[in-house]
Amino acid sequence: MASHAGLVLVFETRDGYIDVEGRIIEDIEKARKVSFYQTGFSSAYHVFKKLGYSIEGLGEDDIKLSIYEPSYDSRIGILESIYKSYGYYDNRTCLFMAETNFKKYHLEDYSNFQMFQKFLEENALEFLKKQVSGESIALSDSGLSIYPKQGFIREFDEIICSEYYSTKGTVYSYKLDMKNPHVEKYFDCSMEEQEYFNHWQSNGLASFLREQIMKERFSCRLSRKFQILEIKADDDKLSIYTNETSFALEEFLSSAIRSYYSSHEMHITRMFGSYILLQRRNDKLEAVKATPIPIQYCPLMVKLLKEVGGDYAEVLLETLKTEDQDLQARMMCQLINEVVIKGGYFDTSRPLNSCEANVLFGASEIMSSAFKSNLIEAAVIVSNNLGTIITTNDSNTQGAVKRMTGLFYTSPSKEILKTAKEASIISVFPISAKIDQLEGVKKAIALGYKKIAVSVAATDNILHEQLEQLEENDVQIYRFGLCSTGISEEVARSMQNHADVIWSCASKYVKELIEPNAIAQVGLKIPVHIMTKDGWELVRNHLLLNGTTNLDEELVMGDEKPVYLNDKGKLKVLKRKEITSCSDCPHPCI
Repeated sequence: MASHAGLVLVFETRDGYIDVEGRIIEDIEKARKVSFYQTGFSSAYHVFKKLGYSIEGLGEDDIKLSIYEPSYDSRIGILESIYKSYGYYDNRTCLFMAETNFKKYHLEDYSNFQMFQKFLEENALEFLKKQVSGESIALSDSGLSIYPKQGFIREFDEIICSEYYSTKGTVYSYKLDMKNPHVEKYFDCSMEEQEYFNHWQSNGLASFLREQIMKERFSCRLSRKFQILEIKADDDKLSIYTNETSFALEEFLSSAIRSYYSSHEMHITRMFGSYILLQRRNDKLEAVKATPIPIQYCPLMVKLLKEVGGDYAEVLLETLKTEDQDLQARMMCQLINEVVIKGGYFDTSRPLNSCEANVLFGASEIMSSAFKSNLIEAAVIVSNNLGTIITTNDSNTQGAVKRMTGLFYTSPSKEILKTAKEASIISVFPISAKIDQLEGVKKAIALGYKKIAVSVAATDNILHEQLEQLEENDVQIYRFGLCSTGISEEVARSMQNHADVIWSCASKYVKELIEPNAIAQVGLKIPVHIMTKDGWELVRNHLLLNGTTNLDEELVMGDEKPVYLNDKGKLKVLKRKEITSCSDCPHPCI
């Protein structure tokens, strides 16, 4: 039997079907029917013209051939899948039953096939009601009760696609965990503000998608019988149920959701210990909210601000000497607007490869050195407009972060996603640009990487124990703890017990709990504390690549601990007991 035997097609346009007179009509039953023998592998437009039809304004992209009656092979495949739903999981048995019944009941007659299919599906549904592990789901918009198929689940980017049975045939679901910045973690907000900011990016998403899907259903290779049975966005989850599916629809959903998030752009970053919320309003990205600045002085931030901040940096630094928190917040927002945003930190056309080291002992710098020496195969880090990413070499690791001082929420960009792919950067969440370092490491492991470095920031430093638990089957995970200013004692103890390298920032608990338990230290103003021999392996390699030769000191805690310092461009080593108190360190520690 030829694979296309029995296949009957109709011409479909955006506005309807083509009848035998070459007119556009609504009723598919009255449409011109053509067989595969008439069409071959030619385009719908070519066949349409070959049959002598012509409609003004109808171009090649405006017409397609849609299935009216599936081929004999396809009918056997449909029966086979129904028998599988009966509980016959032996493929050979299902195929034998399908082929036998095709001949027995003369299912080459399409009306016979429709009746037999309906009979089997109704019985399959009764079977499923007794056998399925999950409860049925009632779709309020359509009134249908649907029952989950077993094993019919796949993932497309971040979208989980599933299939269900119903009395009206197969139902397809698409589910996506929606983004919620949980601003209450960072800002002192009223309930009204929480509701506004936490749902700002998802408000209106369901309506937008319903309109866009129906508008583009033709381009998504869906028939005029296509329906959105239900679409809703609640409990931080987007759910869409349809009666048809296609790969083009899945691709369209990814693109449409990403575009919506991009147009409702939002970021949460941090500077001087202050959290700043950025939002796109009237097509302009700007800082709209900032927390009071908790520290009065940080040598690294002063250095970076003076390099790029100009007058705005000077004014902000002066406000730190006052107790006017509202003024500090306003000036922080102004600095972000005039220096950070205009400086291109959130520019989605920025390059993602760089060899420039911004600070001597930064996390991305140490990771980049590890790549150069083949000590790691992948790094799980965070980048503006990309969220959690997996970098694969020294230049894209350095280029993806630049001078970013902390990123806790971000929004996607189609433009920079394309740049990331070209730079061999793997986006873990290409639709939403979520930040989830635990899932990022799991993804890197799933891709086959064995030696992985990962950085986590602020309260996410609580994840170090869970990250350590992923070290199975020869997987080695180097864990970096960043942005520790203001962390709790619980978070600090997680870092102490499970991190490899920790940046002190202006953290009271890092100073009290972590510094005494470090086996080596690099730098004095903002110390980098090495907690394990694995951590020292990467830091030692970075020091070697930067010209240090005396690296044979014993790794010990306490006063004998080696401390490596930058002395007029050269590194020297002292014992911790030889160092007096620092006069240029961040303060106060919180």
